[in-house]
Amino acid sequence: MTATPTAASVVTPESTKKSPNVRPPSSVDDDDGGGGGSILFGFLSKVAEKTKNSVETIITTVDPQMKDYIYSGGDVEIVVASEADSKVVPVKEAFQKVFGRATVVGMKPHPSGAIAEQPVGYAAGRQGAIERIQNFRSKKAVPDDAVLVSVEGFLLEVGEESWVELSCLVLSDAGRKIQLTTYTQSTPVDPAFVAAAKSATPDSYPRRWSGLKETVGAVIARAWSVPAGQWHEAVCGVERSEMIGLAAKTLAGMYQRALWSSQQCKE
Repeated sequence: MTATPTAASVVTPESTKKSPNVRPPSSVDDDDGGGGGSILFGFLSKVAEKTKNSVETIITTVDPQMKDYIYSGGDVEIVVASEADSKVVPVKEAFQKVFGRATVVGMKPHPSGAIAEQPVGYAAGRQGAIERIQNFRSKKAVPDDAVLVSVEGFLLEVGEESWVELSCLVLSDAGRKIQLTTYTQSTPVDPAFVAAAKSATPDSYPRRWSGLKETVGAVIARAWSVPAGQWHEAVCGVERSEMIGLAAKTLAGMYQRALWSSQQCKE
């Protein structure tokens, strides 16, 4: 591929499943020429919303654990195919930011048997994320209509001896036949680390077609004596959770629009 895809196609079926109560992703205030009444109402609404946000900020500052209580609930429920905080927390915060309220939980993933531990290329990275979701569904680990989000890191060669690592995020809503894909920003990777991962991958490795047996994160963690989950910050100063958070917010916005479009089609 030559460009970073932003989303997979969205297909909306005729489904009786209840859709979350979502508003249009973007809107402007109606101007019906009614004068002061509508202006006053809009002003009071903004004041009330600002007061509500201020109270919530005070509560969550005093007791950070209250944040999850306040923003959980609503009609949006997401299962993240991971128990890692670096994935679950940013996805939770992103969907709660976009939808106002959302329940997001992480579950232990089922390892893929087809994709390498270190996928290489867009196709392998996206397939790795999809397989995490498929494994959940095939093993009946979640209800058939559960909305799943999966995150898979992968390597990409962007030029001669020039490598980056990024993550693919996939959302699957099987009940509405919605599948969305987005990607994080990239992290530069020294070719020497890629070479080390390649040397640790024997020719007989059955999944070599999709990548490498050892992740570059493991190689960097050993070389620089940093925790495996913190190598992104060591390389470029940005935590992986921050990168996932921005991509997850994009994913949540895409999902909100897909749900709104679904509601419009039914009306």
